[in-house]
Amino acid sequence: MSRVAPQARLRPGWLGFYPTILPDTWYRLSAAQGSQPAYLWLETSFGITRVQRADVEIRDAP
Repeated sequence: MSRVAPQARLRPGWLGFYPTILPDTWYRLSAAQGSQPAYLWLETSFGITRVQRADVEIRDAP
């Protein structure tokens, strides 16, 4: 049985500054960085990027 990896992207209209994250692009969540309730880690082409949980929306991968 395979599991679907969840993904996250910046919320539409978000005005923050994450230079390695493109708007409207879904990124795979990384679980390897430990757990802090206020943050998530996204796997980008630049490596792992930490983002605030409130700045992203999450979905199960299609």
